[in-house]
Amino acid sequence: MNLLRLTFVLPFLLATPFVSAQKTDSEPAQVEVARQACFAAMDDVRAEVITELDKKIQAARRAGDLKSIERITAEKNRFIKQGTIPASINETALNHKISLALLALKNEFNDAIKESVKQGNRETAKRLREELKSFEAAPWQRSTWGFADYKVLSGAEDWQPFANKARAYTNRGYVWTEIPPACPLKQFTPVAGGNNTPLQIQVTSPGWVFIAFSQGNQDQVQAYLAQHAWQPTPYTFAYNADGGTSMRIFRKQLTAGEYEIPRINFSGPFLVKP
Repeated sequence: MNLLRLTFVLPFLLATPFVSAQKTDSEPAQVEVARQACFAAMDDVRAEVITELDKKIQAARRAGDLKSIERITAEKNRFIKQGTIPASINETALNHKISLALLALKNEFNDAIKESVKQGNRETAKRLREELKSFEAAPWQRSTWGFADYKVLSGAEDWQPFANKARAYTNRGYVWTEIPPACPLKQFTPVAGGNNTPLQIQVTSPGWVFIAFSQGNQDQVQAYLAQHAWQPTPYTFAYNADGGTSMRIFRKQLTAGEYEIPRINFSGPFLVKP
């Protein structure tokens, strides 16, 4: 399934801003990882619903069934705007997927709440409790489902076309390869390979922000993801070093503001966007 489909079918959605996109100093890094994983999982479930409804609309169109087209289209619009579960969708199966998406979040938040209480951080415990309640009460409304609007402030060059045969790094002759045609991300911010300078970015409207880097050392990659809470997408590509170095695109929900994104290895990360 295309994990990014939703950002195209819902560019106009005005979702309720989530409570926090960044971990605070008083909460464990695992809380932000669980938060971002839940955002991604709910985004995927929501995209599945939209895809299934679109298929039903197409089937009704082929059958010449105007009444069904109108009914399912109305269900789709209510789902997009209000989060109302469509009657045309198996509600039991959908609720099961929602429960799975929330499970890790609930476990991590409950552990963090207990630990905060033990350490005397009652305000942190109450904030996490309220955030968890808001997730459970309205899981569809806990993030902005479209792309964020963002730009690089330092640590990389300005946006360039992200395409096969485009020069990958400012200080090397490598080029991008194996970028899939279906990849919706069409621009990137070139960086110097092997440079340790972090990216400084500005997000002007909230939503999904995307970065990319290589997958060479899995222990290093997993440690980076655990610390910084970026979520993998299905999109991979490569650059033509050593017979082809594999890269992957990651995503994270960010609110408006300025952020620092540390380097992980020779390859990046660098920003990518539509």
